[in-house]
Amino acid sequence: MSTLPRPDNPYTQDFVLYGPDGNQFNASMAQVDYFRQYGIRVAINWATQIGASVTLLLVLLLLTRREKRNSSIFIINGLCLVLNTIRSILQCVWLTSPFYEPYALLSSDFSHVTNTERGTMVVSSTITLLLVIAIMASLSFQVWVACVTASPLQKLIIMGITSVVALVAVGYRFAITVISNAQTMKDGDMTEYSPIVKHATITFAVAVWVYCAVFTCKLGHALLERKRLRMTQFGPMQIIFIMGCQTMVIPAIFTSLTFTERVPEISSQSMTIICIFLPLSAMWAGLFASDTNVASGGPDAHQRLFKDEFFRSSTASTNPYADKCHPQHGTFGNGKGRESPMGHHYHQRDSTDHGIYMQKDWHVETGEPSEPSRQV
Repeated sequence: MSTLPRPDNPYTQDFVLYGPDGNQFNASMAQVDYFRQYGIRVAINWATQIGASVTLLLVLLLLTRREKRNSSIFIINGLCLVLNTIRSILQCVWLTSPFYEPYALLSSDFSHVTNTERGTMVVSSTITLLLVIAIMASLSFQVWVACVTASPLQKLIIMGITSVVALVAVGYRFAITVISNAQTMKDGDMTEYSPIVKHATITFAVAVWVYCAVFTCKLGHALLERKRLRMTQFGPMQIIFIMGCQTMVIPAIFTSLTFTERVPEISSQSMTIICIFLPLSAMWAGLFASDTNVASGGPDAHQRLFKDEFFRSSTASTNPYADKCHPQHGTFGNGKGRESPMGHHYHQRDSTDHGIYMQKDWHVETGEPSEPSRQV
């Protein structure tokens, strides 16, 4: 057996392993440490995506009205969250499979991987393709709704450009899926196909940016027109505009991290962020569209927003004049004031409330009947 010289740094020392053919090869502790850190980062990355997708899926199911659950946008957004959850779970399963055993990674020997485990990776790659298609379908639907007031020619041009961009992104993802599945079944890697992988990532980011830019510009133009008409209330259009800007910028930031050497795996968060933003904007806008008090203008609009959302009560909703039924202290003083409807005929028998409530700042309580001779 050959011996290696004593290393200067034991944490990066080399050691000898036997390959599947019986020959020796050198490995390094630095390689083992790299695989260890990469596995931890990937596990944290995909686990957070599972939690975020499941949480928002439950919120979407609980907060969406029953009559809205048959709509196309609800079905597409829910499908995106389901597919993203399954994709993230299968990626975490990869870390516990023989694909990520230390010896397999160091020797590139995956002969002991079963066909079932290979099939799991094929399903994971295929679900990613379906997720990209669902995201593009959701964005196309939103652009179509945003352009509903546009002329037929403008609508044809906008939908034509966005559809071409989406088809390019889906085409690249389809190519990556086919190549990846073929390489998985023959225990190969994607090193020689890295340029195609980068192109697929770039085209997907560009497609999302183009879609969001189209309906964000469309909504921004509509908001400017409403501002000229002095319709400045905060409502669903402003919400979609805000979320459109976020969907246009934040996933692009995460996509750009693909080309960094420190955290390349975090780029997968871009799909999860899009899957979260799409239903979140719909739920937020639906809240304002169904509540006219919240989506109203005025100098105290933000105060009414917080008051209506966090300080609502069943009493206030069932009896809107409850705070007007009882007068302030001293209203009826001696019963002779100008604010008293009964004048000197008013007598309070007890403290029991038998009043007839009206939309005024006073109420009439039980009193003695007036004699005809004393009536004015």
